[in-house]
Amino acid sequence: MSLVMRVVVQALRLRPRHLASADAIAAEVARDRPDAEVPRALRRAYDVRRSSVEGMPVVTLTPKGVHPVGELLYTHGGAYVRPLITRHWHIIASLGLTTPLRVTVPLYALAPEHTGDETYPKLHMLYDSLAESGLPVIVAGDSAGGALAMALTIRARDEHCPLPGAVLLFSPCADATLTNPEIPVIEPRDPMLGSEGARWAMRRWAKDRPLQHPWLSPVNDSLRELPWICVFHGERDLLCPDARRMIAKAKAAGTDAEIHLFPDAFHVFVGLPQLPESRAALAHARGIIETVTAT
Repeated sequence: MSLVMRVVVQALRLRPRHLASADAIAAEVARDRPDAEVPRALRRAYDVRRSSVEGMPVVTLTPKGVHPVGELLYTHGGAYVRPLITRHWHIIASLGLTTPLRVTVPLYALAPEHTGDETYPKLHMLYDSLAESGLPVIVAGDSAGGALAMALTIRARDEHCPLPGAVLLFSPCADATLTNPEIPVIEPRDPMLGSEGARWAMRRWAKDRPLQHPWLSPVNDSLRELPWICVFHGERDLLCPDARRMIAKAKAAGTDAEIHLFPDAFHVFVGLPQLPESRAALAHARGIIETVTAT
């Protein structure tokens, strides 16, 4: 563990856990919070355009003075109940500033007021429009946004749409049921997440769709005939065991899949660019983007 990681983990332990309980997360989401604005550094490097797909706000960043060589669709995390935050923009900047990509960020409606079944068709329309651009598409997401990225990819395969060149997942939720017996073992070491609050959020997003559905729990898909999948996960994260299961299943199904584990890292640690572990993970992700856009 790097010294910086050790300090951050200790600091996180002094704060209440995200999703610690159903009551805590319900009280938090009752407070209306806006999505974080595009940071100044990104506004200097990109032309920012705001649009919508069937009422869903979309932010598109096009690199200034350079023709984009690929499309990056990023679906942010937050247990389906939290808006996009500044740390998400940090991840996006780390992925998009080196290789000139057009970056598309949907600001999807959140639970408990809204459900996944309201959002999936809009995300599918957005993905299809990017796939028609003629540029390679990379789909990426963190946490619950990682499940959304997988849902987009699974649906593209099932409906015979063009597949992305790669799927980059940062601390993804691979199983919305959170019933893995390893979770209670890891949870005391997890300085950020609590399973009770996470289950509350998942159920409200799913509503009538079974939590076992592959769009919510991609580990339950066959994971066959999918593009390159790369996962980055901290082993202090209670979502890690199911991500390991998903990648093992994908490999067994013949999909090009890999997982990079950071033993002392926490949930979506890549959102903190000052961490050496974060820099290493994002450098590897950028290497994948360079490979996909070079072909």
